[in-house]
Amino acid sequence: MKRYPLSFEETFIRPMLENGVSKVVKFSFPKGKRLQKHKTSSDILLFVLQGTIRFTAHEEVELAAASMISLEKQVEHAIEALEDSVVVLVLTPSPEAHSMFSP
Repeated sequence: MKRYPLSFEETFIRPMLENGVSKVVKFSFPKGKRLQKHKTSSDILLFVLQGTIRFTAHEEVELAAASMISLEKQVEHAIEALEDSVVVLVLTPSPEAHSMFSP
């Protein structure tokens, strides 16, 4: 068993776990931080643990703490932090190369 800290920190992107089946990444979004439109080769589950974000894909929605959203692979999406926020992203299946981590 391993514990993973999910609190806000200075590091924006922190990979937490990759087990071959899925990849878990924590984002610490300072207010105003954006992830521009991008796609991933995996289905995603996005959990907002703290704060509020604007998630844009097929439509634009605001998600507050204790919210979750799912999105199919290859769908363009963007995120903007409306306040300091902690978001956990689960990618399934685990991608071999994900656009956010490529140089």
